[in-house]
Amino acid sequence: MPPSTGSAPDTGEQGSTMTARETGSAPWQRAEPPARAAWHARALASYETAIYAALLLVCAGVSLVAPRFLQPDNLFEVARNFSFIAAVGVGEAIVILTGGGGIDLSVGSLMGLGGVVTTKLLGLGVAVPSAIAAGVAAGWVCGATNGLLVTKARLTPLIPTLGMLSVAHGLSLVITQGYPLTDLGAHAQAFVSLGAGYVGPVPNPVVFLVLTVLGGWLLLTRTPFGYDVYAVGGNAEASRLSGINVDRTRLAAYMISGAFAALAGILLAARLSVGDATTGQGQELSVIAAAVIGGVSLLGGQGSVLGLFAGAALIGVLLNAMVLMGVPAFWQEVVIGGTIIVAVLLDRLSIRFSGG
Repeated sequence: MPPSTGSAPDTGEQGSTMTARETGSAPWQRAEPPARAAWHARALASYETAIYAALLLVCAGVSLVAPRFLQPDNLFEVARNFSFIAAVGVGEAIVILTGGGGIDLSVGSLMGLGGVVTTKLLGLGVAVPSAIAAGVAAGWVCGATNGLLVTKARLTPLIPTLGMLSVAHGLSLVITQGYPLTDLGAHAQAFVSLGAGYVGPVPNPVVFLVLTVLGGWLLLTRTPFGYDVYAVGGNAEASRLSGINVDRTRLAAYMISGAFAALAGILLAARLSVGDATTGQGQELSVIAAAVIGGVSLLGGQGSVLGLFAGAALIGVLLNAMVLMGVPAFWQEVVIGGTIIVAVLLDRLSIRFSGG
């Protein structure tokens, strides 16, 4: 994983116009002192290891209090429940990693919009693949709109994504007229099986989770786009001077986030056998929590999809544990909010300790 950058790269002698890409060197390797880069890499690895260790300890502790927790059916249920958070979190993490205060608050509403568009088209007789493609496209367009407002209009990411949260939810209400869409047409069984079916003993949403996390990991660690994401998040100006199109990278990140959110919402609609405008409402908090708890720095340039997965799993286990122990549902928001605060404090302390 490319380390985050800390300063602009050396441009060489006066008058030289050759970029780092032209010389074959990686801008993010030149932009940060080796000692700090190595510290960041070690810190991230140790933090992610600590998150996975904490996840195992929590699982062990919960199993002592509620032995039913370790039963295979319950473990699959836990994985199925947090699979949607983790899948949306992959796109959210990419946005946050690009830095510049990047964040997407609209993902919850885009989940609902994707599911509503798809189920509405199914009810009109559209084939499943075409209906799903339309739902994903709706999320992609909304994500592109967010990205354009951030990169071209130069708006603070919080503003356009918060506005899109309301716009997407409003569009869902317009499409449904405020009523759940239960008529899935002639292809209802095929669609529902996507969310409620199994691959062997493994629920389809868990398979979707694995594919999404694997795809996100490959995208960020094995493609030029992934390298650009980390470089831009580490130091946008240094990346720009090195030949990276910063705006295009951030625009693509918001597009991916919108598409992933819509796709997760479609799968959730399939699992519930209904298209509902309220689907995904409030989930943006859990998604951001999963990313931050998993080690994705809110300042950008540092974090990974594997850490995000651990963060989502930890949230899923904690929520399931509270259900098994009979803790009132409204305490769940308290737990999620508290974990976000703790994770952000740890992130800030890490940055201060590293001298960033």
